[in-house]
Amino acid sequence: MPDRIETEGGRAQNRPDQPDREEVFEQGQLETHQQVMEEAAALARAHYEVEPGLRAIYRLEGPDPNYLRIKLLEVNEQTVPTGIMPVGFPPHPASGLHYPSVVIEVTPQEYEAIQRKELDLPAGWEVRDAYERPAGADYAGGDP
Repeated sequence: MPDRIETEGGRAQNRPDQPDREEVFEQGQLETHQQVMEEAAALARAHYEVEPGLRAIYRLEGPDPNYLRIKLLEVNEQTVPTGIMPVGFPPHPASGLHYPSVVIEVTPQEYEAIQRKELDLPAGWEVRDAYERPAGADYAGGDP
């Protein structure tokens, strides 16, 4: 028995006992996106805990099929200025990371240049919200 039936006027619609495939697909994408966002936040927390020079970590958003990659911009006063150099990592399920990740680490001065549009992120990538530093993950520098 087909999942879809023809209605008057020739429009196809789901059978009453079948879920809407598009709705199910969209719900699955939403759940996957939420999982990626949760894992990104966990990765940011972990980096704050082991990197004392981190001033801030931002979520990056950019072209990525299905949003299945964690993208972080880390502002670290203990790094050297190298420009924008995305470093990719594969998934690591044993650590709770089921999606690949990309980290771009910049100095505070490079971050300021990004904000002034003098230093470009990869095409289409944008800085989004910042991840909060977890309690107990002290910042080694002055005011963040």
